[in-house]
Amino acid sequence: MKRTILTLVAWTIASSLPAIAQDRLYPIRDGSDSAIVTSDRSSFVVEKSFVHKLTIGWPADDQTWFLPDTKTQLIILWVRIHNISKQNLELDPTKFTSTDEEGKAYPALTPEDASNRIFSGDTPIASKTLRGISLGRVGGKPTEEQFREDIERYSLQARSMPPGGVSEGLIYFEAPARKKFTVGVRLGDLWSKPFMFANSKPK
Repeated sequence: MKRTILTLVAWTIASSLPAIAQDRLYPIRDGSDSAIVTSDRSSFVVEKSFVHKLTIGWPADDQTWFLPDTKTQLIILWVRIHNISKQNLELDPTKFTSTDEEGKAYPALTPEDASNRIFSGDTPIASKTLRGISLGRVGGKPTEEQFREDIERYSLQARSMPPGGVSEGLIYFEAPARKKFTVGVRLGDLWSKPFMFANSKPK
């Protein structure tokens, strides 16, 4: 019951707050892959037969409600992996990479790296839009330490996933320093081809 109430409160707060400041990324299909784009055009969904089912895309507001407002340019995506095999599945987000249309590669940022980038810039920690709830913490203004803890908690973690296990969380990359860009995100050994995203809506 307590968990249900906290979830409802979090949803209520998330719906009343602005989305994260980063550019929205839109999935781009090239027609050569079996990836399916969700009906809201926010994510890719793929399934590696008898191994795993994977979703990657732009996070919903309720998946980023704890993030502080920031002008730091980051690529932030939500990943969900369901291990449908009968073996453990090794998950290592440090093997993820992003490559822009000019061929420049960007390794995945650790949650600590993402936090450092967020708090090294112009981050209005005392602004009225700060999230005031985090895992049962209701009311009050979160400190930078609390934000860092939440960023770590809601990021995709390296782990050995048991059969039937599910892992999900945020991943981060440095964003190309230009107004419009396209990136291909590779998830290590989880999928053989990059997932293509652009920060402008496909026509």
